[in-house]
Amino acid sequence: MKFNIIITTVCFLSALSRISYSQGIRDSVYHIREVAIRANRIFKKEEAGMKETRVDSLVLMSKINGSISDILAENTTVIIKDYGRGALATASFRGTSPTHTQVSWNGININSPMLGMVDFSLVPVYIVDDMSLQHGAASVSNQSGGLGGHISLDNTVDWSNTVSGRYYQGLGSYKSDDEFGQFNIGNKTMQSKTRMYHSYSKNDYKLINKHQIEIDDKGEIYNPEQRNKNGQYTKYGIQQEIYYKIAPNLFSSARVWYQDVERNIPEVLSNEAVDSIASRKNEQSDNTLKGVLQLTHYHQKLHTKLTSGFDYQQLDYVVKIKNSGSQLNTPVNSGSKMQSWYNNLNMRYAFNPKITSQLKLDVNYFDITSKDSTNQTGYTEQRIEYSLFGASYFNLTKNMNLSLELRKGFIADVESPLIYNMGVSYKPIATNDLVFKASFARNFHPPTLNDLYWQPGGNPNLLPEKGYTGEMGLHYLKRIKKFDFETQLTGYYSDIDNWILWLPSVKGYWEAQNRKKVHAYGLEYNLKASYTGDKIKYTMQGTYGLTKSINVGQLLGPNDASIGSQLPFIPVHSSNVLFAVKYKSAYANYQHHYYSVRYILSANEDVPENDFPFYRLYAQHLNHLTLGYQLKLGKTTNLGAELKVNNLFNEVYRSAINRIMPGRNYTLMLMLNF
Repeated sequence: MKFNIIITTVCFLSALSRISYSQGIRDSVYHIREVAIRANRIFKKEEAGMKETRVDSLVLMSKINGSISDILAENTTVIIKDYGRGALATASFRGTSPTHTQVSWNGININSPMLGMVDFSLVPVYIVDDMSLQHGAASVSNQSGGLGGHISLDNTVDWSNTVSGRYYQGLGSYKSDDEFGQFNIGNKTMQSKTRMYHSYSKNDYKLINKHQIEIDDKGEIYNPEQRNKNGQYTKYGIQQEIYYKIAPNLFSSARVWYQDVERNIPEVLSNEAVDSIASRKNEQSDNTLKGVLQLTHYHQKLHTKLTSGFDYQQLDYVVKIKNSGSQLNTPVNSGSKMQSWYNNLNMRYAFNPKITSQLKLDVNYFDITSKDSTNQTGYTEQRIEYSLFGASYFNLTKNMNLSLELRKGFIADVESPLIYNMGVSYKPIATNDLVFKASFARNFHPPTLNDLYWQPGGNPNLLPEKGYTGEMGLHYLKRIKKFDFETQLTGYYSDIDNWILWLPSVKGYWEAQNRKKVHAYGLEYNLKASYTGDKIKYTMQGTYGLTKSINVGQLLGPNDASIGSQLPFIPVHSSNVLFAVKYKSAYANYQHHYYSVRYILSANEDVPENDFPFYRLYAQHLNHLTLGYQLKLGKTTNLGAELKVNNLFNEVYRSAINRIMPGRNYTLMLMLNF
C-alpha cells in the first residue's frame, strides 16, 4: 500500500508541473528519427556481414508489464523454455543451449557466473528502453561465449526532457497485480530517471492433470481438474539513472538496479501427494543489485568509453517436506552468492570516413560462494578474466564494406583460443537499399563455475566449448511515400564441439563431461511493413525460424539412440506475427505465436506415436489480443486504458514436462502519461 501511495503522489505532483511535450509529438519525432537511422544502419561498415535486429518500441510498450522472455518468445526467433508463469525461463538462440546466449545490461554481462545463463523471467520490460539482438557471429564484437548470439538491454537518455513520467496499474486473472511508476526530471546538462515496480500473482490457474487418474461415482475414469499449486510470486524493483553532461563532448552516467523476487516453484503434475500444498513446498528467493558507471568522450576522430559495473546476485532455494504425522524436513537448503565486477575500456578511431579501428580491454572479477547447509556441500571460488579485442572496418567502395574482428581471452586454468569474425556487406545496386551479407566466425564458451566446481559432479578438467559459424543473408529496406517495408533472410551453419553434458558416472552421481558435438543450422526470416496515414497507422511484423540442432557426437553407450536426433525442447519450426492498428486515440494489437512439436528426450526419432503426450510437446499456437484507448487531459497529459486477452483461444500447452501453462486470462491496465 505504501508503494502505491508513493508512486501515485509523485506522478500526480509531476503532472501538475508538466513542462514537456505531448505523446503525439513524441510519436512523430520518434517516427522521423527511426526512418533516418534505419536507412543508414542497413549499410554501416561497422556491421559488415553481421545480423543485428532491434526490437520495435511498439513491442516494448505492448509488453510493458511482462518479462523479456515474453518479448523473445513472441517477437524473435529465439526459443524460450518456460517452466511456468513467473518461473524459470531460459533461451535457446539458433538451436544452442541457454549458456550460449550472452546477455548485457548497459554494457555489463548479467549471465550468472555459476550457471552461465539468464533467467529471463526475472528481467522485466519496465527497466528497458532499447533492446537488440546480435545473431551468431555478431556476438563476438560484444564478448566471447555467445555461440548462439547476444542480447543487449539498454537505457537511453532524452536531453530535451524537463519533467515527465508515467504510472501504470494492472489487475489480472489469478489475483495478479502489476504496477509501475517512472519519474523523469532534468535539463540540457543533467537528467534523472527513477523507475519503481511491483508485481504479485497467486498464480492459481485451473488445469486438467492428465498424469493423475480418478474414478467417479459411475465407475468412469477421468483426469481431475485442479489448481496450479504453490505457484505464487512477488517482485519488487527500483532503478535509478543519472546522466550528466560534463562538457559538450564529455558525458557521464550512473545506473543502479535493485530487485527482490520471492517465488514458489509450482508443483509438477506427476506429484501424487495427498495434500501436496501442505506436504511439499519449493521456495526460491532471488535478490540482485546491479550498477554501472560510464564515462564517454567524443572527439572528431576518437570515441572513448570507460565502463565499470558490478553485479551482485543471491539465490536461496529451499525444499520443505512434511509427511503425514511427522515433523517438517528440509532435504534441500542451498544458498549462493555471486559477486561480479566488470571493467571495460572501448576506443574507436576513424582514420577517415572509409576506415575505422576499434580496441577494447576487459578485466572482470568473480567471487562465488555456494553451499547447501542440509547436505553440507558447496564451493567457494574466484576467477579473473581478461579479454583483448581489436577490429578494423573498411568501406572499400560505395558498394562494399568489410570487417575483421579478433578477440583473445585469458582465464586461469582454461584454454582460451583466438576467436575472430570476418564479414562482408555488398550492395548490388548502389542506389538501392538491398544488401547481401556474409560472415564466418570462430567462438568459444568456457565451462561455468558450476561445471568445474559443483559438489559433487564438477569436473575441473573440462575443455571449453568451441564453435565455428558461417552465415549469409539479404537485407532490404524500402520507403514509398506513406509505406515502410523492411525484410531480412539469413541462413546459418554452426559446428559446436566439446558440448558439456551432465551424465551419470561410475562414481554414483552425475558429472559434467565434454561428450556432445552439435551441428546447428537453419533459416531466419524477418518482415516488417507499415502504413502511416493522417489519422490511422497499420503495422505488420513477423519472424520465422527453421532450426535444426542435431547431435552428431560420440556414443554414450551401445544403446545410445540420440545420435542424429534433434536436441530436446528445440522446435524445428517457430514463427510469430503481430498486427497492429491505431486510429486516432484507439488501438488494437493481435499477436500469433507458434512452436512446432518439441521433443523431451535426447533419443527422439523412434518414440512411438501412442506415447506422444509423454515424450513430446504438442505444437503450440498462442494468440493474444490487446485493445486500448488514450484520452487527452489537456495538452500535456493523457490517461489510457488497455485490456489484454492472453491465450485468446484457451489453448492447452506446455513448455516443459509436467507443467501445464495457463489458459485464457485477462489483464486490465490503467495508464497515466505526463
